[in-house]
Amino acid sequence: MKLTIFDLDNTILKGDSDYSWIEFLIINNHVDGDFYRNKNDYFYDQYVEGKLDIHEYCEFALSTFIVLGKEKAEKLLDIFMKEIIEPMINIYILRILHKHYEAGDTLLLASATNSILVNRIGARLEFKNIIGTDPEVKDGSITGKIIGDPAIGDGKLKKVVSWMRDNGKLDFSETTFYSDSINDLPLLESVEKPIAVNPDDRLREASVLRGWEIVDLT
Repeated sequence: MKLTIFDLDNTILKGDSDYSWIEFLIINNHVDGDFYRNKNDYFYDQYVEGKLDIHEYCEFALSTFIVLGKEKAEKLLDIFMKEIIEPMINIYILRILHKHYEAGDTLLLASATNSILVNRIGARLEFKNIIGTDPEVKDGSITGKIIGDPAIGDGKLKKVVSWMRDNGKLDFSETTFYSDSINDLPLLESVEKPIAVNPDDRLREASVLRGWEIVDLT
């Protein structure tokens, strides 16, 4: 199996889906603007610095779905996909994705974002294999906690390894991973062909030092 893995935010998308979801809710007055904007910016800065407390962040991000309720959240997600996500899709990375598809690679989307958003976006992009950070659900309701490993850093690596084993791939031979973020360093260091896409400053520096391919897309 030739496996090609794609990160989502700032790789396939020209921006961050989690951050954009909360901004969408703020702008349209569906959540408390002051509280959510301050927190959203705080956590995004942590993410960029590679210091994000993923459990604390997920509790914050998932709280939007609790505040909205399931029915309202579903309706707003439909609007969010059309108005926000569609324009964020980078057509240049889609061309790369399509080349791998035409070559017969197995494609895997692996994102730290909660799976509520990742599964929707992944379906839009026609991914059959999707990994995200999974929210805990009890009695049909989101609790604000997550289950299993969060799909960031070592957690993303663990979830990819688990997916590989479940699908009969026992090593990282013939694997490629596209990512923009220093947070994905553990998985980038594990695959056969790491590729930095529009990398953040820290990942660019690490990629230059390691001789990894860097792809700068408009």
